Amino acid sequence: MTITMPRVRELSRYDFPDLHALLSVLSRDDDDVPEGAEGEAILYEILAMPGTSLFGAECEGRIVATAMLSILPNLTFGGRPLARIENVVTLPEYRGRGFARAVMGAAVERAKSKNCADISLLSPRHLEAEGFYRKLGFKDDTIGLHLSIR
Repeated sequence: MTITMPRVRELSRYDFPDLHALLSVLSRDDDDVPEGAEGEAILYEILAMPGTSLFGAECEGRIVATAMLSILPNLTFGGRPLARIENVVTLPEYRGRGFARAVMGAAVERAKSKNCADISLLSPRHLEAEGFYRKLGFKDDTIGLHLSIR
């Protein structure tokens, strides 16, 4: 039996419909993902941001998993940049098949290629994804806090 690795690529504005469907899986009822022209405008802004990449894993002609990487200039760590990964999600019917691992791998490799000193990510507890990130080598040796601005 041959195991094929998922095809991962950088997303473009043309991927908005699939990206919207993916990110809607993450959103809560009170926090919808913007649709239509508003959502597309935000995607254009994200794609134009220096150091930001959206990765997607393809299966059956659609994007089934995604991760967003932001690389930020930094004055510590000898001036090496820092990386942050956000919005990692796989469509429920495609989970457990290596798609999230593939987009995370692409994000980590990009951060390494840009000589980043560190990669951070936050994952809400209710998603119960901590074990997945630990398997990828992420550790909880820092305090991760956030302030929700409503």
